[in-house]
Amino acid sequence: MSETAQEIDPLGGITARIFVRFVAIISVGTAVTMALLNGREISSLPLELTAIALLIAGYVYFIWAADPYRRRVSSRDYAIVLSCILLAAVAESFAQLGSDTLVRNDWAPLCLGLVLMLGGPYRTPPFLVVCTLVALAVVAATTSLNTPTLGIQSPLIALTVTGVPVLALGGGAALYSGYLIAGLKRARIEATEAREARELADRREVIEEFLGHNIAHLRRDVLPFFRHVKAQDALTPADIDQAAGLSERLRASLAASALVEPLAELVGVFRDPLALAHRLTQQQRAAIRTLLLFLGDQPEVTRERIELSLALSGADAVGVLEAHLTNPDRTAASQLAPFVGLMQLAFATAEEDISADRVAVRFTI
Repeated sequence: MSETAQEIDPLGGITARIFVRFVAIISVGTAVTMALLNGREISSLPLELTAIALLIAGYVYFIWAADPYRRRVSSRDYAIVLSCILLAAVAESFAQLGSDTLVRNDWAPLCLGLVLMLGGPYRTPPFLVVCTLVALAVVAATTSLNTPTLGIQSPLIALTVTGVPVLALGGGAALYSGYLIAGLKRARIEATEAREARELADRREVIEEFLGHNIAHLRRDVLPFFRHVKAQDALTPADIDQAAGLSERLRASLAASALVEPLAELVGVFRDPLALAHRLTQQQRAAIRTLLLFLGDQPEVTRERIELSLALSGADAVGVLEAHLTNPDRTAASQLAPFVGLMQLAFATAEEDISADRVAVRFTI
């Protein structure tokens, strides 16, 4: 089922509800004004009052249903609103039965068109097309009912006068709904792509920062070199020498990172009976090491009170990093979020569990 504009962009419902209130005032004001100005055409005052009451009830329900902070306008809600306005149109027609002499001062077709127009942000185009066809059928039936007293030789003229507002506003609402939904979906896709690109860039930046070797600097040298070679589509002796130099620098940088102290030396208790630490990538090892160094620097945590365990859980290799706190103010726990975020960048899953005297991070390799 296709999403409505309000479902894609719930905040847009705030503006849409303001518009609903404004149109409700216009519709009810128009109905009351026309009823007062054309009282001689009303043959049944109770039916006319019933029609206006149904119109008011429909808009009151619409305003309630369109509250953007608590609910969304469902197809059922909109069907209830439209049904109230349709019943109001029928009641108004019967209220003028036998005395309706001028079709242009009938307020029901205009009010039907306005409520269809309001459906743009709340319903899908196919739904609004169906609603427009139903409204046209009701308007055609009520207009035909009063044709004998209208003094118009061609019923087609009367049907055109009453049907055009419904068709124009209903069709416009369907087109607007389609345009709005397409634009919001396109914006959502663009925002998602931008967020993913930003997260990828942040991930690379954070991991490189904590790896301990200058990959970013190497990229500034390597990428221009590759672009240069691709542009000239040939390797010169100077290019070969430059490639050898870059390769040597890369090996030296990676070798330097491999000399970093092992994880076992950063904790008081290290359990890895299956040697699962060998599965860790450089990024994952750097993320764990960064978290351990942070915990080890906290006054309420000592290295002896930190435990790191790696074990198999089904098909997954799971690690648990646990630190016992000695200070009840939990300063370390309150500052843990950025480092858990770093773990989440490096591992498939990473979840923290914080209590009064314990901080634990569980991750899946």
